[in-house]
Amino acid sequence: MRSVMASAVLCWTVAGSSAGAQTAEVTDESPKALSAALRKAEHERIQNERTAINAKRQHEEAACYQRFSVEDCLRGVRAKVRDAETRLRAQEIELNDAERKEKAAERLRSIEEKTKGVPPAAAQGVIPGASVRGAPVVANPQTHKATLAQRERERDAERRAQDQRDRVQTQASEQATRNGQNADRAAKARARQAQVIKEAEERRARVKKSQADAAAAGRKPAAP
Repeated sequence: MRSVMASAVLCWTVAGSSAGAQTAEVTDESPKALSAALRKAEHERIQNERTAINAKRQHEEAACYQRFSVEDCLRGVRAKVRDAETRLRAQEIELNDAERKEKAAERLRSIEEKTKGVPPAAAQGVIPGASVRGAPVVANPQTHKATLAQRERERDAERRAQDQRDRVQTQASEQATRNGQNADRAAKARARQAQVIKEAEERRARVKKSQADAAAAGRKPAAP
């Protein structure tokens, strides 16, 4: 997240005088508002980069059709697009994860703020320090349960987010492996094709020479 936010800050810094005024205005607000503004800028950057990648893909695919090895060229272009999309998707997951954590922390703070307004145990007729079977009495069981439930939801959300990050990393690794294998196969196919062409040219050269030698000797040239 640190690297993603750093790029967002850089985008805001170079955005121009009007953008600088807007940044100063946001900075005067709460850190929460600033974080939200930075995330929004990052989402916009990712979307713009994705649009540029798609435009470049169309241009490069059109150029591929002018080449001899069209399929090899197309595979290379599409592999680069997949790698770029995987990188952008990982950045989006990181931004969404940061936003989710911020919202969860805000909810927890809200619950804790509500707890501050609860009357003390003595005012509710509960003896301070009293316990049942050795367990201390909780002043507000409902609030305590809500806090525990909230924390459990946060842990579940964190596990899901981590699983998602792991899946993205695994997919990226597998895709990189496939790209390498495809590149190797394409290189071997090109080498085989070049060898076939070379052998055909050598055969034609031998036949042509044989025909020329036969003609020079007054013999009937052999059929090619």
